Amino acid sequence: MDHRTDPPDQLTLIEASIPVPPAWILLLRGAVNGCDEEELRAVFARALAHPRVPLIVDLGSLEHADAFLLGLLLAARTRTRLHLVGPLSRSFKHRLDVTGTPDFFRVHATLTDALAAVTAADAGGGGTTPPLPGQG
Repeated sequence: MDHRTDPPDQLTLIEASIPVPPAWILLLRGAVNGCDEEELRAVFARALAHPRVPLIVDLGSLEHADAFLLGLLLAARTRTRLHLVGPLSRSFKHRLDVTGTPDFFRVHATLTDALAAVTAADAGGGGTTPPLPGQG
């Protein structure tokens, strides 16, 4: 395991695919800035290449996220079951509030909770993405 300490204004990104429950996990730590767009676009593309596999994005250690990440998350939720892990930073919560999108996402307290939700959805056939607020 890498124990280096990255500057808080730099993005550290870890991705993993797990077999049980089937899920693609992205862990973001630090801060998302404009220079991270290409890497984030590629990581999300890899995750969304498997639309039947839920995507879990852990934002609990993310200090700052720009509008680009929010756009990727909004697009991802239309293509797969998306779960976020918090707690969400104050600035990202504010971004969600300003854009009117906080209800678009499932936010779990821990990765374990998100994995349990994926397992429960798979067991209950709940594999659909919830509709956008106001669309039924």
